[in-house]
Amino acid sequence: MPDEISDLVAARKSEMIATRRHFHAFPELGFEENETAAVIAERLKDAGLEVETGIGQTGLVGVLRGAKDGPTLMIRADIDGLPVDELTGLDFASTNGRMHACGHDGHITMAVTAAEILAGMKDQLAGTVIFTFQPAEEVVQGALAMIADGLFEKYPADRVIGTHLWNPIPTGIIGVNRATVFASADQFRLVVTGKGGHGAMPHTTIDPVAAVAEIISTAQTVVSREVPPNEMGVLTFGQIHGGSAPNVIADSVTVEGTVRAYTLETRNTIMESLERIASNVAAAMRATTSFERIHGAPPVINDPEVASWVTQQASLVVGEGNAREWEPVSVGDDMAEFNNRVPGVYFLLGAALDDETVAARSVEGHHNARFDWNEDCLPIGTELFVRAAVDFLS
Repeated sequence: MPDEISDLVAARKSEMIATRRHFHAFPELGFEENETAAVIAERLKDAGLEVETGIGQTGLVGVLRGAKDGPTLMIRADIDGLPVDELTGLDFASTNGRMHACGHDGHITMAVTAAEILAGMKDQLAGTVIFTFQPAEEVVQGALAMIADGLFEKYPADRVIGTHLWNPIPTGIIGVNRATVFASADQFRLVVTGKGGHGAMPHTTIDPVAAVAEIISTAQTVVSREVPPNEMGVLTFGQIHGGSAPNVIADSVTVEGTVRAYTLETRNTIMESLERIASNVAAAMRATTSFERIHGAPPVINDPEVASWVTQQASLVVGEGNAREWEPVSVGDDMAEFNNRVPGVYFLLGAALDDETVAARSVEGHHNARFDWNEDCLPIGTELFVRAAVDFLS
């Protein structure tokens, strides 16, 4: 069986590369992935899976039932792109002002190919594999949309696994953490209101710009003085909007930003402290505040037992020393919503290009217009999906 799985996956490498390049050329944004979902659904139906579309607007599920009853494994892949004008110069580069600049084209490819391979092995499976293709990960809304549409009521699972290819990790390495993988990812909107007036007569106004400047400066103490030194926290002010002319003091200023943390406690501490500081600093300067916490996603935290199992399966694919713990990454992902409901693992799939290729093509990291990754990782991630399903449903 192990050699058979490796051979089945290896035989599909060229097809996987073609599939990835097709999805890469035609990316769609979150909750707009209509054509992407249609192509996935057609592939799954052709393989004999039961398919339901329209879960979480543009998400879909494919169900593969084995010959006998048994446990259920869910395999999750995200399918949306980003609003980025691609600058890679690749023959299959997107030209529609959107880009798969985070590897979701690879995630789709691996999950679809694993479904097709496992469909040919269903007589050997005792249980069910649910392939979940999630929309709108980049805006961290798709997971909750699918869950609100009854994903886990309709398709209960005993375990869930997924992968994020990661081009800072060498190809051939698989990172399987026993706890935190990615940080939480939340946004906030702060409106500071004062009293507008003439820029030459500031004493007749309450200047919200000055108040915002003090709030941003003071808020830097949240991470340095309120988060324990051994915990990770990031507070970023990304946008400031206010004013209409150089000689006008605005009535209000709007500030937006993000908060990242590896634990729920730190996540809450940063948000609560920011709201407190903003309110008190503004009050000291005679202004008022309105603070809105915009839910994103909690930290992605793996189940230790499932992580041990995935590490064992990954070792069969890349060798024992190449399946190991990896440093958590401060980006966010709403795979967290899956792991919070089902014992799960989100493994990091090494996808680094060689140094010569990176230098020659000016390749950059995730969410960059010059982002790219090593297609040699596709068979690795696909084989791990297949092996995990066969082992769990044996």
